[in-house]
Amino acid sequence: MPNDFPLQVRIENTNLCNAFCTMCPREQLTRPKGTMSLDFFKKIVKQLARGGTRELHLQGYGEPFLDKTIIEKIRAAKDAGIPYTFMVTNASLLNDRISRELLESGLDKLKISFYGVDREGYEKVHNGLSFDEVKRNIERLLELKKAMGTKTPVIDVKYIGKVSEFLVFMLQWGLKARISYARLHNYGYGRRFNAPKVKKRNRKCPIVTRPIMQVLWDGLVVPCCYDFDGKVILGRLGNESVSDVWNGEKYNRFREIHRRREYEKIPMCYNCDKLR
Repeated sequence: MPNDFPLQVRIENTNLCNAFCTMCPREQLTRPKGTMSLDFFKKIVKQLARGGTRELHLQGYGEPFLDKTIIEKIRAAKDAGIPYTFMVTNASLLNDRISRELLESGLDKLKISFYGVDREGYEKVHNGLSFDEVKRNIERLLELKKAMGTKTPVIDVKYIGKVSEFLVFMLQWGLKARISYARLHNYGYGRRFNAPKVKKRNRKCPIVTRPIMQVLWDGLVVPCCYDFDGKVILGRLGNESVSDVWNGEKYNRFREIHRRREYEKIPMCYNCDKLR
């Protein structure tokens, strides 16, 4: 049984993006595009702090720094008492001013998606972004962090791609920042990088089995970040409280389907390569 309140919440501050990366199925996005207002965000965060949420992710299916209030949102989360905050960015918008504000914001960890070891490889994946500009932004952020003497945010430069090229990536970034590697995934129903293990009887979801809530920029609650187009709606914050959605009929019915492993009732989950 899940906790009676989500311990980790992932809030999509915006689903706007300045890139069309090959691994992201943005061409399939049909839901409205927009940015969560600061006031709405603060209302949600107050509920999370009161309910005992321990970890807050401040990004979703978009580039978080396209949100002009993102630094204020980070500060609001920390001021409310959220112990751990996390964000993922492509780092294309990290100029000196934003970088300094970010380093002073209280954010606990920043993961930077940087999928390439040279200009050709990077720009082939990150359509619309410049390898040289983003590389300079990351290096400048690391320089500022060292000069300011701040421990947070922990900066992790993440690579997705060939394992053989990750060795080159390690040599480029390993002495400058933390680095990490991940394999490509299908974004639920968006890509076909991996074959879902539909014949395996005892598959389990690593997200549903944990107390994690995913909130889209307009307040809609979906099962996870892989439901990028909002096909499975479990509630709407603003109309309902975090607690009401989390303990509501729709969410409980969704969990029961997973408990019984009747995934065929939810095509998005049945065909998800994260169920193993």
